[in-house]
Amino acid sequence: MITDKIEEVTQSLEDTLLKEDIFTNISRTERILSMASGSYIFLKGVSNIFSSPLLATTELILGFGLLQRGVTGHCPVTERLEKSKLGSTSVVVVER
Repeated sequence: MITDKIEEVTQSLEDTLLKEDIFTNISRTERILSMASGSYIFLKGVSNIFSSPLLATTELILGFGLLQRGVTGHCPVTERLEKSKLGSTSVVVVER
């Protein structure tokens, strides 16, 4: 029963959040880790909002950035690093 639920959640994640497209430039593992750590840091920031506003704001911004990176699968830092390795020209390959 539990394994069925785990399989259902895994399939749901693969169908929605972990779909890859032309702009995806990070691996599936990086995406999952970014979403998990981003969620943790974001929720930690929400819980600290009244006790330490400056730290909480930093945690909210960092957590949101990691969540966005994980959900979209696109990382601008990785894109810049790949461009600097390959040069400034980019090639788009479309499968039909």
